[in-house]
Amino acid sequence: MVTPKDHINFQALKLSSNIDEEIMDCAIAFIEPNGGGPLPDHTHEHDHLFTVISGEIEIHVGDEKIILTEGKSFRVSGQTLHSVWNVSQKIAKVLGVSLSAK
Repeated sequence: MVTPKDHINFQALKLSSNIDEEIMDCAIAFIEPNGGGPLPDHTHEHDHLFTVISGEIEIHVGDEKIILTEGKSFRVSGQTLHSVWNVSQKIAKVLGVSLSAK
C-alpha cells in the first residue's frame, strides 16, 4: 500500500491499471478518521468515480461538499478542484476508479 502525495492518514492499494480505453486504473483507499487529501485540492486530466464500501466520506468539488455513505457513488470531473475526506469515526474504505474524462 502507498500513501499518495499530499494525503493525510490515507493509504491506497492499487488493484489494476490500464484496463481499457476508458478505465485507467482502480484502487481501494483506506482513509483514517479526519484523513484524506490531497492538500490543497487538485485537478488533473482524468475523472474519478468514488464508491464508498464502508464509512462516510466528504468530497470537496469546487465550492461544494458532497457526503457519500456506504454503497453510494459519485463521479468527479478531474477538471474541477477536488479532494476526499473521511468524516466518520472509523476507517473509510473507498473504491476509486480513474476514468478518461467525459
